Amino acid sequence: MAPITDEEWADLVAHELPKTSDPVIRSYLESRRALIAQGQRHRSGITHFSFRQALSPIAAQACDIVSKIRHEERISPVASATRTENLASWKIVKRLPKGALLRAHCHALVDLDRLLDDALNTPGMCISLSPSLGNDPTSVNSGWEGRPCILFRGQPDSSQSLWDDNYMPGSFVSLSKAADEYPGEGRLGFLGWIKGKCGISTLRSDLERGYAGSSAVYSDLISGMLYYEPLWRAFLRRLMSGLVGDRVSWLELGLTFPLAFYREGSETPEVDHDYLFGIIEDEEAKYLANGRPLGLWGLRVVWSTKRSLDPRSIIEDADSCISTKLLWPRLVAGYDLAGPENLGRPLADLTPELFWLRKQCVVEGVTLPFFLQAGGSSLAINHHDDDDNNNNNLFDALLLGARRIGHVFALPRHPRLIEAIKDKRILTELSLPPPDIETEPSVAGTTNNSDIIIANHPLPFLLMQGVPCALCEDDSGRISQRSRDGVDQMTSIFWHALRAWEKDVDGGFDLATLGSLAENSVRWAAFEDEDAETWVREIRAATVGAGTKAAMLQKWAVEWERFCIWVVTEYGDGRGDAR
Repeated sequence: MAPITDEEWADLVAHELPKTSDPVIRSYLESRRALIAQGQRHRSGITHFSFRQALSPIAAQACDIVSKIRHEERISPVASATRTENLASWKIVKRLPKGALLRAHCHALVDLDRLLDDALNTPGMCISLSPSLGNDPTSVNSGWEGRPCILFRGQPDSSQSLWDDNYMPGSFVSLSKAADEYPGEGRLGFLGWIKGKCGISTLRSDLERGYAGSSAVYSDLISGMLYYEPLWRAFLRRLMSGLVGDRVSWLELGLTFPLAFYREGSETPEVDHDYLFGIIEDEEAKYLANGRPLGLWGLRVVWSTKRSLDPRSIIEDADSCISTKLLWPRLVAGYDLAGPENLGRPLADLTPELFWLRKQCVVEGVTLPFFLQAGGSSLAINHHDDDDNNNNNLFDALLLGARRIGHVFALPRHPRLIEAIKDKRILTELSLPPPDIETEPSVAGTTNNSDIIIANHPLPFLLMQGVPCALCEDDSGRISQRSRDGVDQMTSIFWHALRAWEKDVDGGFDLATLGSLAENSVRWAAFEDEDAETWVREIRAATVGAGTKAAMLQKWAVEWERFCIWVVTEYGDGRGDAR
């Protein structure tokens, strides 16, 4: 075909080419706008897109600034070799008001170094081992399955060294003495050995020294120290202080029951949990009395029963939960089932116990909502198995009326469930994997297996589908370098999410996305007991609601705007477009 001449083109434009003002084009454009708006409503629901649309001019400018800072850091050779905590983006995310930490297993928050240090300096703390060790712990057969146990004892059972050939298995010796006498390296080597036994170190040498220990060892070891009154009080104080420094304002602490709690100076565990919860309320009240303007709003506890227990044990623990709720109604926020889904009973198998619990709550007149874990025990999901219990747990969690569902890694495979979760205003709580062994997570340019796992994480997809999401820390049963009594813990999670997905979400996974995730955590927090109808109504109403939730959302919104002003003032310098 010959090229169109100027005369032919002019005639075509004048008489044949439709104009945007023509009815047919106007109708098309109107349909286009309606379809786009419908798609946006479908995708956004009440999540990150609507948050982005409502940004104030100063907040939008702050988001532009952070995006440009991240672009500079990605292309800069200097930034890629810089320690993470020295990056501008890290400093900004650290100041971000992160709202509420809703799914936080207590053991995942513990700084083992600090806890061990406290234990070493607490009179009466002792350690036992079974079976015995030789003089050189590093020479013990790798098949050794003995566990260290640390508990308070009024007097040690023996004055022998823990490392002697004639040490009697199961006998308690002074913890500080055992640490000081660790062959060759003293306390430093002892700490590495303990971490290796728990399978929680990021150094392969520690794991080999501890002979590839397990998370079960870690959980037992932590419990013996953490749930002794002096150490429990010290941990709570550090945790609240660490969360405030990390700009986390509200905590719903996950405690797994049954657990053995010991009063100071006692070798006998409490028969109930009254004293444990009394300490929580006491330490919270002392901390809140400081009256810090940007401090902690408060905390509650999510009661978690081990899902691997038999029916009778679960009923007994659920009954204990209700009894504790009656005594401490403000502290007990909800109920969950703890432990890996693939190692415990599926929700379908647990429905008789859960229905019994629900009935007893009605009888006793208490509100105990379900905040359940479902849809994947880890990020390593078998994408070819649609009938496994992890998948089906998602359906059960929905039918059981869960108000929040944790993990949900299998959710993207179930479009109908996604729509149901959106319709019922259920929050999904997602965690990120901890750093790999023998990586240096504090270096910005590091790439490791955790990055690969994050690349397959469902969060970006769920955000684009309009599913309400929040970030959490729930690596229960294992510690990581993030576990520092709340210090920079959520900063690490938020920053790594920004780093991993900044190009993966419609509109960009940027500061606005982080802000929406933080706001969601406040919107779905259980600040007070609410029936199901009130819960949904207050979530819909947000800042214009009538309850505590609305007041806290307003408070968070003020902190967000102050934060954005700080970003523009501190880092603007021509980076952000004035709006």
